[in-house]
Amino acid sequence: MTRKYLNHVTITATVFSFLGLPAIGLAQECGEGGNRHTRAADIELSWSKRRDDPQTKQERYARALEKLEVAFAESPDESRAYLLAGEAYLGLRDYAGADSMLTKLVSMNGACEEMVQEIRFQTWVGLYNSGINKLSAGAQDEALASFETASLIYEDARSLNNAASIYQNQGENTRAADLYQRALDAGSDDADMVRVATINLAELLRAEGRTEESLALYSSYLADHPEDVIGRLNYAISLLNQQRSEEAQAIFGELLGREDLTFRQWTQVGIGLYRANNFTEAATAFGKAHEMRPLSKEVTENLANTLYQVSDFEGLSPIAKSLTDMYPYESRNYNLLANAHRELGDPEAALAVLQRRDGLSFEFLSAQLVAQGENVYVVEGQVMNRSAEAGTQVSVLIELLDESGEVVASETLLLELPDADEASAFQVQLEVENEVAGFKYAMAQ
Repeated sequence: MTRKYLNHVTITATVFSFLGLPAIGLAQECGEGGNRHTRAADIELSWSKRRDDPQTKQERYARALEKLEVAFAESPDESRAYLLAGEAYLGLRDYAGADSMLTKLVSMNGACEEMVQEIRFQTWVGLYNSGINKLSAGAQDEALASFETASLIYEDARSLNNAASIYQNQGENTRAADLYQRALDAGSDDADMVRVATINLAELLRAEGRTEESLALYSSYLADHPEDVIGRLNYAISLLNQQRSEEAQAIFGELLGREDLTFRQWTQVGIGLYRANNFTEAATAFGKAHEMRPLSKEVTENLANTLYQVSDFEGLSPIAKSLTDMYPYESRNYNLLANAHRELGDPEAALAVLQRRDGLSFEFLSAQLVAQGENVYVVEGQVMNRSAEAGTQVSVLIELLDESGEVVASETLLLELPDADEASAFQVQLEVENEVAGFKYAMAQ
C-alpha cells in the first residue's frame, strides 16, 4: 500500500506580530460624547491601564460594566457605552459579551464599523497566535478552543481552517465541513487558505456521498485556480467515483504529460492514481518523484509497491534491493525483493532473501524521517520483537543523508525490546546544518 493520502490538506502555521488594541483616542472618533455613567466607566478603564493601580484589572473591568449597565438603562442609544462595554468584556476575556457589544455598536452607528473591525482583528491576532502555540506544543483541544474563540470575535479563514482541521483529525466531519464552508464564506487573499478549505470540504462532501456538490465545488475552484495540481487530482478521483472515467483519465493524462511538476506534486499525483487503482500511471508518477529524490524512503516504498502491482519485477528488483540495504529491519522490503527474484526465475536468490528476513529477531514498523523545525529532524517509528528475549538491548546507527548520499549527521538509537510479538515506539532527534534528502540505518552491532 502507498503511504499518505490526499483527503486532508494541512495548513502551514503562521504566527502574527501582536499589534495591541486601538487606543481610546481612536475609539473616541467613533463613540464621542456619553453621560456621567459612561465617563465613570471610562475612568475605570483608564485606571486599568496604569501600573500603579491598587486594584486588579479584572476589578476595574467589572466596575466599568456596572456603571455601563446604568448608562444603558438611562440612554439605550448611547453608542459610546457599547464601545466601552466591548473593551471591558475583552479585558475580562468574555469574547461572546464583547462580540455582542461590538455588533450592537455597529448596528447603531455605521461610522464605527471600520474601527470595530480593527478591534476585532487585533483581538483575533492574540487568540490565533495562542492557538498556534498550543498546537505546536501538541495541546490540540486547547488549540481548538483558541481557534474557535478567535473565530467568534473575527471571521478569518486561517483560524476557521485550523479549527476545521482539528475536528477533521478527530473524525468530527460534520463540524469540520461547517467550518471549512465558513472559511470560504469569510474569503481570503491567501490562496493556500482557499485551497485548504475547498479541497478538504470537497473531500468531506464526497465521503458523505454528496458527490455532485463535491464536483461542483471542485469545478468552481479550478476555474479560478487551474494550476492547482492537488485540486485537479482530487477532482479526477471524484469523477472516477461517478463513473466519469473519460473525464478523469483526461486530467490524469494532462498531469502526467507535464514537465513542470515538483517532487511533492509528482508524489501526490502518484498517490491519487494509486487510490484510483491506476497503477501503471501511478508507477510513472512515483518514478518521476524518485528520480528527483532517490533517497526519499516514502517515495521509494511507494514506487516499489506500485511496481509490484503492475508486475514490473525487473524494475522492482533494484528498488527493493535498495530498500533492504538502507532499511534492513523492515520485513516487507524483503518480501518485495524475494517476489521479484522468484518472478524473474531465480528461486535460490528469493530463498536467500527470505532467510535474511526470517533471521531478524526484531523489526521496524513504519520508520520515517520527519522535519521538526529548522535544522531539526526526527526518525521515528515502532520496533516489534519477533524472537528476542524481552528487555534485550540493541543499538542501531541512524544516519541522515544529503542529496549525494553523504552522511551529514548520525545518532545511535538505543532500544530495549518489548515482549515477544509486541511493539513499542521509538524516536531519535538529530540536528544538522546541511540540507537533508533522506536517512538510513545500519544493522545493530
